[in-house]
Amino acid sequence: YFYTKKIDINLSSIKCIHNMASNYGVTAIRDYCDKLFYKLLPQDPSFKHQLELYNYAETVRDSLLKEICMEYFAWNCETFIRSPSWYEVTGDQLNTLLLRSDIVIWNELSLFKAVETWIIHKKKTELTHELMDKIRFHMIPPEDLSRIQLQSKLYEEHDGFFLKRFLKAFEFHSVSVEQLNKERYFSDLSLEPRIYISSEWSAALDIDPISNMRSSSSMYYNGYQYVHQVSFTQPSSPTMTFQTSSFTSAFYNSDTVLWTAHYHTSLQSCKRSKVRCPYNIYPIATLNIKHQNKESPVQYQNKVLLLCSNNYVSYVHDVKQGNAVLPSFKGQGLFFFGCESGYFSTLKFVIRPMYR
Repeated sequence: YFYTKKIDINLSSIKCIHNMASNYGVTAIRDYCDKLFYKLLPQDPSFKHQLELYNYAETVRDSLLKEICMEYFAWNCETFIRSPSWYEVTGDQLNTLLLRSDIVIWNELSLFKAVETWIIHKKKTELTHELMDKIRFHMIPPEDLSRIQLQSKLYEEHDGFFLKRFLKAFEFHSVSVEQLNKERYFSDLSLEPRIYISSEWSAALDIDPISNMRSSSSMYYNGYQYVHQVSFTQPSSPTMTFQTSSFTSAFYNSDTVLWTAHYHTSLQSCKRSKVRCPYNIYPIATLNIKHQNKESPVQYQNKVLLLCSNNYVSYVHDVKQGNAVLPSFKGQGLFFFGCESGYFSTLKFVIRPMYR
């Protein structure tokens, strides 16, 4: 590198190169490695290299790399918990992960089962209270809580610890949010939903640029001969409607709300969809609720996930005021984990009800 100013970096070598660059003060390479982590981390489906990098970051006290790796674990947690590397995580690392609200998981019950399996597999029952205290039992439906009481080995061994938390969760599911507010429940982090991707709280919108392209053919005379011309145009914006409960409590299971989502690649595609297009920047995703009572005690901090074709999460974006400005297909922003195909192909809209 010192002679050519060129160096080849891949997932296997980046840890060593980053370490040498840090030790020798070659900041240009170190900073480049920091950016390259976002592109390289998704290349290992086993999560082995990602965990090695996190351990390295802990050793050298690199807070930026630690956050990049932990963010990747959180956003792809649904896949992570099914990998062999899940059982290589230390208790401290798992504790750090469970503190996050940006964990992308099927539901809270799935996370509970994954943590329980980790504790039993690692024979770390002494960590049961510390780790299970981070599980948000209020987000687990009452019928699933009842099954845990009957089927969980850890519950049987630590029934006093779990019973106290289960009683609070059952109460949460049995009264209105107004009543819960009187009892000052809503300062508790356990009442904040994570990013649940079950069909109960999310819906996927296919935005594959190739599959959504439309072709048309025509003949024209150029003065000498007839020429056959094929052109490709983007259709109107992909759209969908879906339904969720209005709140995470079972008390509101019958109280549903309807959502409409769009993905506008340009002003032209937006106009073809025959909707209002007041946006200055494209592409943009929109998510709007229909007919919410302005006096409702519930507000929504929704997310839109950018998924690669293999269902890995490239990015998690906040939906603010009903929209989220997204990267173009060719762009790989600094904070986006790269897709193997070069672009994300699906948007997953996730509803997250919060008390106002």
